[in-house]
Amino acid sequence: MKKQIQTIRKRVVVWMCLALCSLSVFGQEQIPTLQELVNRKQFAAAVARAGSLTPADSADYATMSAIGQAYEGLLQYRDAYACYQYCYRMDTTSYDALSSVARMAMNLGKASVAQDCFQKVLQNDSTDFFANYQLGRLYVQLGDYENAIRRFDVLRNQDTAVVNPVIYRNLADCYMKINAIDSATICYFQAHDANRENAGLASALVNCLLRQGGPNVLDAIEVCDTALYYNPGNHALMGNKAMAYYMNKNYEEADSIYEVLLAEKDSSFFTLKYGGAARYLSERAFDAIPLLEKAYLKDTADVETTLLLGAALGKTYDRKRALELFDRAEQLMRPNEALANMLLFSRGETLWADGQGYKADAMFYKAWLENKDRLDLLFRIDRQYGNWGVVDYGTDERKSRALFIKNLFLNECFRTRRKTEGFHAYRRFLQYMYEEAFFQNKKELVMIAPNGKRSKLAVEDLKTLIDRLPEIPANEKKFMDEMDAAIKKSREMKKNGQTDTALFNAGRKAVQKAEQEGEAKQKEN
Repeated sequence: MKKQIQTIRKRVVVWMCLALCSLSVFGQEQIPTLQELVNRKQFAAAVARAGSLTPADSADYATMSAIGQAYEGLLQYRDAYACYQYCYRMDTTSYDALSSVARMAMNLGKASVAQDCFQKVLQNDSTDFFANYQLGRLYVQLGDYENAIRRFDVLRNQDTAVVNPVIYRNLADCYMKINAIDSATICYFQAHDANRENAGLASALVNCLLRQGGPNVLDAIEVCDTALYYNPGNHALMGNKAMAYYMNKNYEEADSIYEVLLAEKDSSFFTLKYGGAARYLSERAFDAIPLLEKAYLKDTADVETTLLLGAALGKTYDRKRALELFDRAEQLMRPNEALANMLLFSRGETLWADGQGYKADAMFYKAWLENKDRLDLLFRIDRQYGNWGVVDYGTDERKSRALFIKNLFLNECFRTRRKTEGFHAYRRFLQYMYEEAFFQNKKELVMIAPNGKRSKLAVEDLKTLIDRLPEIPANEKKFMDEMDAAIKKSREMKKNGQTDTALFNAGRKAVQKAEQEGEAKQKEN
């Protein structure tokens, strides 16, 4: 019996020793490496472990790469970037390290660094999937959609037998950015056909089809039906389908879908607006008002909502508010005054520079006829015609055009009681026209408006206009007389085959200075 007990005790001791040994070995095996922690997504633990590493550990490529991956997993891109750069310096032949540096550079906004790194990878292997894809994404971030399309095309053409919906989606997005709707639609269709369960792809495709309009609207409904089979109750797809029915003028079908969305607490602006519009266009003006009221409160600057609400109220019970909303809509439809002026003057300047001065004059004149308070428009035309007495306008037509605009501008200034300071500059030209008519025994002078319409100005009325203008200051009169003399002498010398450019230029510069001073005063007025 004693021998049996001793034997058992010996066995227990042996088992305990074996157990302790196995526990020791097991414990050692359970301590994971840094890379194992990263593989398990235990990024914080990996970073914490990195704090106890020795300088010798930092010389190990695998260790530093694992730390970089851990930082990247924690979205600490700056630290990850530093680790990956360190890895690349240790092994400049490692394209994994180069790609990692590029990836972090993209996340940090270092576009030039990322682009350089990806291009180095592609120099070694132009078909590298990751580098082409990431470089394409980088070009998208930079707004360089054409180069992005080239990168994604490389990936699409690597295996034409397989449709990668991600690549086609990226291509389609780029085509949308450059407004190539047809190409975008084709790519979205390819991506959607390869992944019909993706509601986002279906919605993007439907938006393209709706933008194209026509028979594509019916195709959009079919796409929505297919996508809703895989994503029942998806609000975005239901909204797309309702819009397709609305665009196809099937307002009752659209209304039924919008009612479902509203019942499911969808209170987005578009659901309220087009839900109300569908009801209004389905001859349910009264029922449309609550939705349009809510849409109007969300965006009081939306012209369509304002008009629809006004129309619905006008058809039912509040004509006073309807008229107020119509006034509001009319105000909203007016263009931004500053931008409209910039467009008008920029277009005029371009026409003048292109040698189409009469077209520019007609454009400014038409704008003035629509808003006769804008005397600056008349002055802009007037500036194209000089005020010198003996200056040769080239043709009688140009004289007649100059006479019309100067007569109109000055009389409008007198009518609106503008200051006449600086208007003495007009006396020279008008006096020249008056004297020419007097010596030719004319009672009337022909005028041509910028729109080509002809009229006549009585010589007596021209004299009355001249008398209302201030006298020319003595110093300016002296300059003008010198200019006239220079022009007359130049013409005489030209007839005799001679020139005196210096004399002419001196007089011209002196008078130009006087004219500029006069115009500056007119602008102030």
